[in-house]
Amino acid sequence: MRLFDSHSHLQDAKFGDETAAVIARSREAGVAGILLCGYDAASNEQALAIAGTNPGVFPAVGYHPHEAGTVTAGMLAELESLAARPEVVCVGEIGLDHYWGTTDPGEQRELLEAQLDIALRVGKPVSLHSRSAEDAMAEVLAPYAGRARTAGTVPGVMHCFGGTLEQAERYTELGFLVSIACVVTYPKNDEARRLAAGLPLDAILVETDSPYLPPQRLRGKRNEPAFVRDAVEAIAAVRGVPAAEIAEATTRNAERTFGVRALALAEVA
Repeated sequence: MRLFDSHSHLQDAKFGDETAAVIARSREAGVAGILLCGYDAASNEQALAIAGTNPGVFPAVGYHPHEAGTVTAGMLAELESLAARPEVVCVGEIGLDHYWGTTDPGEQRELLEAQLDIALRVGKPVSLHSRSAEDAMAEVLAPYAGRARTAGTVPGVMHCFGGTLEQAERYTELGFLVSIACVVTYPKNDEARRLAAGLPLDAILVETDSPYLPPQRLRGKRNEPAFVRDAVEAIAAVRGVPAAEIAEATTRNAERTFGVRALALAEVA
């Protein structure tokens, strides 16, 4: 069974010097591909460095909405240079976050729009953070998605989507995929299970968002890509199909979205 973790932060300080061991454990668990997302200047460079020495780890670069107001024109120019590199498969993590209220919404939108333009120019999909901003995001993403699809690019993925099934369906209609994280295993998260059951299988990805949001059996501990299997098994349970079917479909979806080829079964083992 091949798995693809479509959103991780292996460069996070919570992993310390264990990154190599974490990746090795993910291979043992059947993880054939990992999208490694940046969120600021330092983490973008770290994503490139880690991916450069680990086959099957694919880098993405971007500025998280919490960086709004600090990103200069020069930093955006450097981001575009990085995003244009052939090994970079996605622009992300980018988006809107209206939950914390610590960053100006207008500045967040300006930063998001600038990075969407970069994604269009370099021909890469985006990985989108949306927290308490699911409707506001749609206003920005609708015109972007049309331009991306016209150019023949998959618009991107709504990472760790926390909205309703109805909101998610609006994004899939625009051409986005929706990524389901290990929160689908949380007993009180019925909406995540509605997403898992109700969305078309060709519109679903799975992720860990590691080191954050571990599965229910490991609540309070550090998450890592090996645990994406928990999300796959939970989705399979609510859809009433074998986990292997969900694993293979979501891996193919990730390969299509990011234009990559994950490791083969022989390489994963």
